[in-house]
Amino acid sequence: MNVIDEKIGLNLKEASKMLGINEKLMSDLTKIKGFPCIKFKRRIVINKNKLQSWFDANSGKYF
Repeated sequence: MNVIDEKIGLNLKEASKMLGINEKLMSDLTKIKGFPCIKFKRRIVINKNKLQSWFDANSGKYF
C-alpha cells in the first residue's frame, strides 16, 4: 500500500492520475460548484472518497 492509498486529501497531480485526466482539466473541474475540494490560497486539496462519489454521480454529464 502506498501513501496515496492511505491519504484522504489529494493534490491536483494525484487526483488527475486517479481519474486518468491531465492536471489542467482537473484544475478546471475544481471550479465547478459542488466539486469535492478545499482551496487554501493557491493550494487545492481534493477529498479522495468524495471525488469517487462525485465522479460516479456525474458520469455521463458534459462540462
